[in-house]
Amino acid sequence: MKVVTDTGVLVEVLEGSKLGEKFIQLVDSGKIEPIITNLTLIELSYIICRKYGIDKARELVKKLLDSNYFEVVNAFDFAENIVEIKCNNSLSIIDASVIATAKALGISALFKMEKELKDKKFNNLIFIENL
Repeated sequence: MKVVTDTGVLVEVLEGSKLGEKFIQLVDSGKIEPIITNLTLIELSYIICRKYGIDKARELVKKLLDSNYFEVVNAFDFAENIVEIKCNNSLSIIDASVIATAKALGISALFKMEKELKDKKFNNLIFIENL
C-alpha cells in the first residue's frame, strides 16, 4: 500500500529505533510504498541540522534519497488542500501537508503516534505503531 510518510517516522528510521526498523521491514517486504513531500524533506533536514549540524543533515538526507525507498512529491501541487486542512485543524503545517497530500492521492498518511494527532478525526491516518 502506498502511504505518504511523515517526518516523525523518518526520524525513527535515521535513529535506528525499533519503529524505524519496523518501517524498513514493511518497505522491504513490499507491504508499504512510502511517498514523502519536499516539505517533509525540509523539516527532516532542519531536525537533523539542529541535532548534528548542517553537514550531517545534508549527508543523511542524501543517503535517504539515494536509498530509492521513497517517491518524492511536490507539496505545492496540493497547496489548496494543505491550507484547508491547516485552517480547520490545530496541527503543524507539515502534518497538514502530509495529510492533505495523502487525501489528494487517495491513500493513507503514515505517522508516528503523536498526542496532537491521536484524537484527530481524519479517515486517512495510520500509525506505524499499529502496523
